[in-house]
Amino acid sequence: MLFADQEVFNKIVFITCLAVSAASSAWASDYQDGLSAYINGNFELAQQHWLAAANEKDARSMFNLGLLHEQNKLLKSSNDDAVSWYRMAADNGYAPASYHLAQRMFERGGSDDEAVVLIQRAADQGYAPARRYLGLPVASKGVGNFHGVFEASELGYQTESWINRQQASHWTIQLLAFSEQDQVLSFIADHHLQRKTAYFSEVQNGEALYKLVYGSYKSKDRASFARQNLSPELMRQGPWLRTWESVQRITK
Repeated sequence: MLFADQEVFNKIVFITCLAVSAASSAWASDYQDGLSAYINGNFELAQQHWLAAANEKDARSMFNLGLLHEQNKLLKSSNDDAVSWYRMAADNGYAPASYHLAQRMFERGGSDDEAVVLIQRAADQGYAPARRYLGLPVASKGVGNFHGVFEASELGYQTESWINRQQASHWTIQLLAFSEQDQVLSFIADHHLQRKTAYFSEVQNGEALYKLVYGSYKSKDRASFARQNLSPELMRQGPWLRTWESVQRITK
């Protein structure tokens, strides 16, 4: 389940997408209608609109259909269906789908060789997170080059659904807390923490803080060892250990 502040962020992303879209084709209308349905919490209606757009080869809608399945927003959500939609979106030239699918393959098992090919494909298309992952130059540090539903989840870190899948008794390392979401994204990119981190939002004293966590460990001892081996720059930030249970009380 998305937490309240993330929902607000996603709605802002959706509204921005609606405002900048100037396409007049039928699939563009279905894509936008799907966004509106999602904003209103009607995920089944969003699916219907995105299916119509996907039938017209709209790769963004294909990708969003995959995310609906992955995020368990549908009555019959399926990881297999999520992967199928990601593949279709990637095959239709949507770079974020190639990158996202590769990350899921790394996370859940699969062909590392295929995952690397997918990331390279996204990088060749100029997709900034993929280029950062491969250590390639990026034209801009902005995050506005992605127009799918869950913009933030494509920037190289693990998703909130990944946080909620961790064993509650396992441990993680909290690195920092930020007052602005863009600060989290920049920190991940600047310190090459892709695939190693996740973040979540917590409201304290009426203000949202974005907290960055690193790794997942079966015991406190393992987490402590990992903390001791962080880079000197990360150690200067005063990282501390916490259980996933303490995080999931917030994200769930």
